Amino acid sequence: MLLAIFSDIHANWEALQTAVEYARSRGVQKFAVLGDTLGYGADPNLCFEWMMKNAQILITGNHEQAVVDPVARSWFNSYALDAIVWTDKELDTAFKKDIGELPYMKIESGMSFAHGSPAEPEAFRYLMSYSDCRSSFKQMQNQICFVGHTHIPACFSEHKKEARYLAPGIIHLEKDERYILNPGSVGQPRDRDPRLAFGIYDEENKTFEIIRLPYDNEKAAAKIRKAGLPAFLADRLL
Repeated sequence: MLLAIFSDIHANWEALQTAVEYARSRGVQKFAVLGDTLGYGADPNLCFEWMMKNAQILITGNHEQAVVDPVARSWFNSYALDAIVWTDKELDTAFKKDIGELPYMKIESGMSFAHGSPAEPEAFRYLMSYSDCRSSFKQMQNQICFVGHTHIPACFSEHKKEARYLAPGIIHLEKDERYILNPGSVGQPRDRDPRLAFGIYDEENKTFEIIRLPYDNEKAAAKIRKAGLPAFLADRLL
């Protein structure tokens, strides 16, 4: 089975369409979305609707929580806050009800899925280094946990005590190692590469592949500007 791992779509419909089309061309049978489908971008309803209809594994992110809980907005910077207030006004009421049913973490098929961390997933911690992952590895009940939140593709290995950035391509997962894997961001990459990022996990061959693809980021940026969202959110897509 091939499982596509999407995270941090951030209402970027152009990026999501490109990622989905490529994933299906590769024979992906299942989709996991690790949260932050909303925020920053100009197409929250299209992206959230796609997720609810097509993803078999769904996780909430801090931007989803900020839509339904104003207290969760308290630590957002001004750009993120402006975007989440706009999203709150634009998002279909039915989708707001769906947010309340999304879990902070899910365990399925012997793998864990969270937005920020499997340790206190509701706190949305950032995993940037091996030391950041110590408590997460202690909490993990599985060999593999997929996370997002940082917008940077990464691999953390428990026994090797290793943290590394993942360039496009395939890594082979060792049976005696435990991993926290980050597919990067579909809609808001932040590793100085404007191409969208997501992962494909091959259950049979035990591999994880980072996919990077160009998409119509000019169109996505233009939509952000037209919506009256902060220009910074458009500029950083480019």
